[in-house]
Amino acid sequence: MRIRVALSILLIFVAFGVVISLSYAVVFARSSMGTPYQVSTTSSTTATSSTSNQTASGGWFGITGFIVKYVKTALNATVRPRSTFFVMGLALILGLTSSTAAKLLVDYDMIRKTAKEFQAWRKEVDAAKKANDNQTLSKLMKKQQAMMKLQSRASMEQFKVTAVTFVPFLLLWYLFNAVFAGQIVAISPWQLPLAGINLNFVSWYFLSSFAVNFPMMRLFGIGMGEN
Repeated sequence: MRIRVALSILLIFVAFGVVISLSYAVVFARSSMGTPYQVSTTSSTTATSSTSNQTASGGWFGITGFIVKYVKTALNATVRPRSTFFVMGLALILGLTSSTAAKLLVDYDMIRKTAKEFQAWRKEVDAAKKANDNQTLSKLMKKQQAMMKLQSRASMEQFKVTAVTFVPFLLLWYLFNAVFAGQIVAISPWQLPLAGINLNFVSWYFLSSFAVNFPMMRLFGIGMGEN
């Protein structure tokens, strides 16, 4: 199982490489044909420069702007393909952090056991209602409060990861969204729904995050579907 998950992660990164290669082939073909892509790129660069200057000069009494400007200069990763790989790496690191926190903090055995008990109780309740067995239904409804407590406990258990990672992740999201503001970090060879061809930080981060999180959850043995 672990070998298959590792291979799936490897295939994901190979797919990323193919997408990036195709993206640059598309860009090269457009630039060679002298299409309006060059004009749009120039306009995007101008808009990016203007946005960067505005970001660097304002926000939180100038402190945020200074941090964004410093990070942008230190990383030197705002130009493709560095920005493409950097956002992929960011999604991988945050996914790894979240999965590690879940593995260490959350008792998934208890959550799965609670889910099975609740589902079994619900099936018995539905069966008693369908059979119009009021005596059995009355007995089952006496367990309702206990079932609700188990559900609440399981929900609080899952909330541990959010409690630990929400603020750091939010700060990192705000920072890098400002660093890559107005910039195209990746180019898709195909028209993507809602995202289009030119992918900004938000679009590329979510695509990268979805690609790495599900295999990583299986690798760490976390989630409701793992045994």
